[in-house]
Amino acid sequence: MVTLRRIHYVPSQLSATVDLSRSFSSFLTLVSVGGFLVIWVVKSYQVLVRSILPFLRLVLGSSSSGKGKVFKWRNEFRSFDSMYTFFDRGDAMLAAVLMAISMELSNEEVGSFLQAHSTITTHPWRRLIRTLTFIRMTVRANSGERRQIYAWLNRLHSNIRLFGFETNLFILATIAYALAKAHQSLGCATDVELDTMVSAIMSMGDKINPEDRGKHVPMSLKEVETYLSTQITFQSPQMAKTFSITLELASVTKSSSCINARTFFRRPWAWIKLFLLRNLAVDICHSVLFPKRPGLSLSVARLLEPMWYHLHYNLCPQALTLDGLFGLLIDCDPSLEEAVESVYLEVLGEDHAARTVEAEQNAQGKTTKARLPHLGRYSAGDTRSKLAHRPLKEAVTEHLKCSFYRGRLSSPGRKLPQHLGVIMDGNRRYSKENHLGSAVDGHQVGARKVLQFISWSFSAGINNLTLWALSDDNFKRGSDELGPLFTMITGYITEVVSRNTRAVIDFRFRVVGDRSLLPEKLRRAAEVAEKATESNRRFNVQLALGYGGRAEVVRAVKEAVKRKLRDESITTEEAIEQLSAADVSKHVYSAELGLPEIDAILRTSGEKRLSGFALWESQAAELCFIERHWPSMKESDFLSSIIDLSGRQRRFGA
Repeated sequence: MVTLRRIHYVPSQLSATVDLSRSFSSFLTLVSVGGFLVIWVVKSYQVLVRSILPFLRLVLGSSSSGKGKVFKWRNEFRSFDSMYTFFDRGDAMLAAVLMAISMELSNEEVGSFLQAHSTITTHPWRRLIRTLTFIRMTVRANSGERRQIYAWLNRLHSNIRLFGFETNLFILATIAYALAKAHQSLGCATDVELDTMVSAIMSMGDKINPEDRGKHVPMSLKEVETYLSTQITFQSPQMAKTFSITLELASVTKSSSCINARTFFRRPWAWIKLFLLRNLAVDICHSVLFPKRPGLSLSVARLLEPMWYHLHYNLCPQALTLDGLFGLLIDCDPSLEEAVESVYLEVLGEDHAARTVEAEQNAQGKTTKARLPHLGRYSAGDTRSKLAHRPLKEAVTEHLKCSFYRGRLSSPGRKLPQHLGVIMDGNRRYSKENHLGSAVDGHQVGARKVLQFISWSFSAGINNLTLWALSDDNFKRGSDELGPLFTMITGYITEVVSRNTRAVIDFRFRVVGDRSLLPEKLRRAAEVAEKATESNRRFNVQLALGYGGRAEVVRAVKEAVKRKLRDESITTEEAIEQLSAADVSKHVYSAELGLPEIDAILRTSGEKRLSGFALWESQAAELCFIERHWPSMKESDFLSSIIDLSGRQRRFGA
């Protein structure tokens, strides 16, 4: 039986073996064909992308639905937040640092110093992350921290002959140029945004050493490019050599914890992400320093630009934001964390550095947007930790709505408001509805909204804003609310407006209202801010503090009578008798500041009254009311309102 059983099963076993062999052969054939197809697709995809890229960018960039109507997929100055996120893109920041170091190495004197006195040859990623840390710290610093950064740079370079004004200017110029060109290469910034980015970096040029105050500093991308052309030769053999050195030093396999089977399999995804991110950075550098057709990574990044913004800050923030880049580098090489902390320690001192690093680490991964200046310390609590982050679906929807509205706004026949007045209502109700703990917390979020609103207005083409922050009636509130509120407004003006922390948009700031009602410290802060911004001309922002519409009219009448008495040498009775509406109009705040009259007024929080705002000028002003509270107002709400206002026919009673 055993023998028979063996004879009986042999054909079956042979059949199974043959079937297995055939299956394995088919599998190998399938893998070979699949592999060939994959290689063919990879090889040909770059050619395909290059071929269809112009057409796809034209389609994705805009689509016409009639003469003058353009659907724009991206916006200028999406918000103040998004302007700060220009310094928060991991791909652009990595490319910028690689470019900056390449340019610095190509300068004979600076390059020799870097190779002799820095870790660029022994630990390139440490050099890179220190530069990245410096940029991140500078962009996010408040006014006090910014002064400490200047002092640290001055101490660091004071005993080195090489680092005078010209050398500092050259290094800042390489960083500014590289940052702007990286974003330009990605196709994610307008000319205005690029110049803004450059000026934010170059504004440090005459502040590192007090003796350099007032020296000329190039402030636009064109000026910086012209300046750098006198210091280095772009596309020269020397530049190519230093660029190749930089890439070799900064390659993954050259890091101190060299990639091997053990390190790769311990963190495979981190190494893959770093490799892909670096590949994109290299493509960006090549397209800037040695212009050629873009590489595969850059072509795809440009092609997907309509969604890239959201991929950066919502879908995969840990891979692509600046914080994500830091996390990625440290994940691959934990020793780099010490390099980050050492920079904070050197600049800010032990106690301050510990708090700042801890705050950065706590925020890493919990927010997908770059942080604004540290306004939180002026209020009773940290509202940011209590407010939920907007989900991806909502963010994309908002982005597309804004794109559509901007297309509508750019169509011909629309007349934008020359001077927009804004009643910022609903801060306290917002605080209550979101359980923020105190009314001042709502005002704090509202203060952050001011920064966004300014950038929205500027990008929409509105050049004059008057924001009503505090009425004369508000002074009837208790000191428990007014005290912290005054402190917050004082800190806000000092930090955001007075150039200690450079605002993204250069605007002229002035306060209107009865200043005698304001605390002395707040009055001084307003005066300093007005003095610091008096040279700005293209954008005007007025903050109404202690303002009341009736009080403004009474004041204007008194000033008009005084003017007649002084200029015409007539009696008081005659001056009053001859007084006209035109005389009064000359002495409302807008006219005295040399601004057009307020011709449109927007109020948030659903209240449909003006409460006396712009009482004299509102006679012919167009009105718009938004249901949302001021802190929760969206850019799409603003754009929709401006479209409504700009499409109205003003008849002035005729």
